[in-house]
Amino acid sequence: MKDIARVVEELVNAIDNTILGDFDALSGHINTCHTKWTRVGKVVENSAGDEYRVTSVVNDEYITAVPILPSSPPLDGVITIPSPFWISGTHIATNNEWTKASKNLLNKTPLAWLLETLRMQKYGLADTRDFESEIRLFFLDETDVVNYYTADHREQVVEPMEELAKAFIDAVASNRNFKTLEEYEMLTFSRFGVERSDGMFQNILDANLSGVELRVTLTKYKDNCKC
Repeated sequence: MKDIARVVEELVNAIDNTILGDFDALSGHINTCHTKWTRVGKVVENSAGDEYRVTSVVNDEYITAVPILPSSPPLDGVITIPSPFWISGTHIATNNEWTKASKNLLNKTPLAWLLETLRMQKYGLADTRDFESEIRLFFLDETDVVNYYTADHREQVVEPMEELAKAFIDAVASNRNFKTLEEYEMLTFSRFGVERSDGMFQNILDANLSGVELRVTLTKYKDNCKC
């Protein structure tokens, strides 16, 4: 049996990180019904692998983007947005590994972090369930602590991370080996850190991040059970 961290990692990797865009030459907008967790400043790709930097996002209406290479065509069609950077572990272990992964935040955000330790309930042969586990999964992205007010943190970072958390829920729902997550708890962080009495924050990870925590009971069925 795979450990729970590996199971959750596979679900995170199954998240659909594409959107469908329709370029409007008159306005310069790439119209899309679902912007997902697209954010200003992030690099996205078209189906040919050309890279573009997002310059504006109007939620579930359109984005604008400029090509990294001037020779690239207008951004259109299937657009790949950044996949979550996966990591699991305790606060200290995660901070150490994540800090060493890259000096560039763009290479390791958005972040999907499974907090350990994990509780697992195993079931016997007569039960269709393999296990249940209560998991705490954080979806985080970089934020601007200098220029953002609380409302900016929520609009620019927390809301896109809510969309990423919902995409994880969709990934579970589309995998018939798991029970659909009909109930879940989501906590939001305009600043992901610890607030002290003087109002300042101490970051949990070595970066300025905002996002959400998703708390769910993940139920996996036995592999030979066609539920």
